[in-house]
Amino acid sequence: MVSRLRDRPLWATVALAIAIAVGTLVDRVPTSAPQRAGEYVVLAGDFHVHAFPGDGSLAPWTLRQEAARAGLDVFAVTNHNMVFTARFAEWMASSSGGSSRASAVTPRESSGPIVIAGQEITNPEYHLIAVGLTRTVNADQPAAAAIRDVHAQGGVAIAAHPTPRFHGYDDDQTVALLDGTEAAHPVDRVSGQEEFTAFFERARRLKPSIAPIGSSDFHVSPAVAACRTLVFAREATAAGVIEAIRSGRTVAVDQFGHRHGEASLIQLLDTMPDVDRPVDTTIWRRASLVLAWTALLALLVL
Repeated sequence: MVSRLRDRPLWATVALAIAIAVGTLVDRVPTSAPQRAGEYVVLAGDFHVHAFPGDGSLAPWTLRQEAARAGLDVFAVTNHNMVFTARFAEWMASSSGGSSRASAVTPRESSGPIVIAGQEITNPEYHLIAVGLTRTVNADQPAAAAIRDVHAQGGVAIAAHPTPRFHGYDDDQTVALLDGTEAAHPVDRVSGQEEFTAFFERARRLKPSIAPIGSSDFHVSPAVAACRTLVFAREATAAGVIEAIRSGRTVAVDQFGHRHGEASLIQLLDTMPDVDRPVDTTIWRRASLVLAWTALLALLVL
């Protein structure tokens, strides 16, 4: 075996070593505690994240590490029309510390971000993010009925990427039932973000307390927390996060760095340096992965 490796190209061995070194150097997790703003603790969250098994690429334990690397304090697992993986992720995080709804510790004092079980209720007429579930919500019903089912479980209902093609939100009474709407969602053009902003402004006219939400909709790509939500919670727990969303104490940050939400909350953020700046090592981490796989392929094939 040693002799076979000696016959492999030297550049592949060197490239693999470089890839491992780069990946190790950039694989860092923020250690600072969430900042406070008066009576609130400001938590960075992503409430639209998919996991494996299901329609995401990362298992719950890996996903939690990825969320920590991105500087998140809380995230929700929201697979399409299922809650099994989300409940498992919530249980796993709770058993290791930091996700219990009764916990009084901050996420930075635990072993990772708070994890909340949820579901992306997926219907041809609407997609709805439900956060704080214990069982699956039936997707084969109108949006208004699904929202009521989410509320019956004590959860919050958030309109997912509400573009004009989702006619389930055409009715104003349905929109007024929502707790939040994705005012920031990854897009490949500014005009796409404008659609989410327009829906948020419409929803806010119908329900002034509606929470603006920034989400990544992570499956494989883009990165977790590509867009994020800053939550003004009274306590750093899952229950505290859900209460803050229900009360509309959030600011959504889109991929262009623009903030969406109540002016008074945005002004508070202006006094808190770097509170909404994501921890971005994605390019270097991806480069190290590409280099590592290239080197490994060369070692196996050449």
